[in-house]
Amino acid sequence: MRASFTLSPDVATLLEEWTRLYTLSDARFFLSPTWMQTWIGCKPRNVEIGCVRVLDDLRGVYALGLMGVHPRRTLAAPREARLHETGVDAYDRVYVEYNDILTARDAPRGTREAAISTIIESLPDVDDFVFRNAMPDLVLAVDEVAEARKFSVRSLLLQPTFNINLHPPGRHTVMDGFSSSLRAKIRRSIRRYEERGPVMVSRTQTEAERAIAWTELMRLHAETWARRGLNGVFHDTPFSEFHGRMLDHCPDSIDLVRLTVGEETIGVLYNFMAGDRVYNYQSGFRYEADNQLVPGFVCHALAAEKYREDGFLTYDMMGGDAEYKRRLGEEGELLESIVMTRPSVRTRARAFAKVVRKVRAEGMRRT
Repeated sequence: MRASFTLSPDVATLLEEWTRLYTLSDARFFLSPTWMQTWIGCKPRNVEIGCVRVLDDLRGVYALGLMGVHPRRTLAAPREARLHETGVDAYDRVYVEYNDILTARDAPRGTREAAISTIIESLPDVDDFVFRNAMPDLVLAVDEVAEARKFSVRSLLLQPTFNINLHPPGRHTVMDGFSSSLRAKIRRSIRRYEERGPVMVSRTQTEAERAIAWTELMRLHAETWARRGLNGVFHDTPFSEFHGRMLDHCPDSIDLVRLTVGEETIGVLYNFMAGDRVYNYQSGFRYEADNQLVPGFVCHALAAEKYREDGFLTYDMMGGDAEYKRRLGEEGELLESIVMTRPSVRTRARAFAKVVRKVRAEGMRRT
């Protein structure tokens, strides 16, 4: 087993390797060539990308990972490297999930650990190594390397994922898997909608249909967040540019599902497709004062049924402990966001300063 790390790798060669290895892995869509090519193409210019490779003479390359390395903001500030992220909030709002080192199914034990160790050794001026929404195997590998090297690890966020099994044994429709109260809620809402006109859910097929659905998605999403006094994610230019690029260059990986009542759009789902799995990434719904109308539940349920009929096996609602996900789906893997910190004078001083600030703040509250 050998590992190497290269800053600013040749993108064409990297993507060829990535595409080959992805077909040999069980990685999710967020490690697909589609996602990675878009991410590389949209990254800020001042962020360097480093590529770690793990290989041997028999298998060739069997693990790959990309670290976004952001310049240090000040001499006192930590320098970060992030797995498959840039470290720039505006760009990282695209939000990678199921994050991992891209690893072949038959890779030997210790592959992820070798990749992480090589990253650490190759970036000696980096203080914090960030792994957002890491898969369980990656979390274990980070913990093992950190313990061996006396690095500290802190958890930022732990969140479950949820998905709908579209072909469970003994069930003939997606709705069969829901609780009786949820089935009643969805059917009542559909009946109320049918008073206005036919309820239809459709997957866009043409460029024109896709353009209409995308416009409606952004409108409905913005209206929902505006009622909360906030801007939706599509308001951010880097986010919109990233997904505009996906739509233009990778249409086969994207699906837009539109729920209509008569001529009116009630909901739009923005989904990714990879293999037999559909990933629900974003949505926009028309919410109304009538609380018997539940456009989100209706849209997800009818879309999942449509995907079942079209031969998909899993409707993945991904991370986030939201009530609608718990009611619609079953809990899957836990994703954990973690930071591994290199021991150094700077990081010890930073930790000490944090303690001092906390003590001062507590003293001020007491007085």
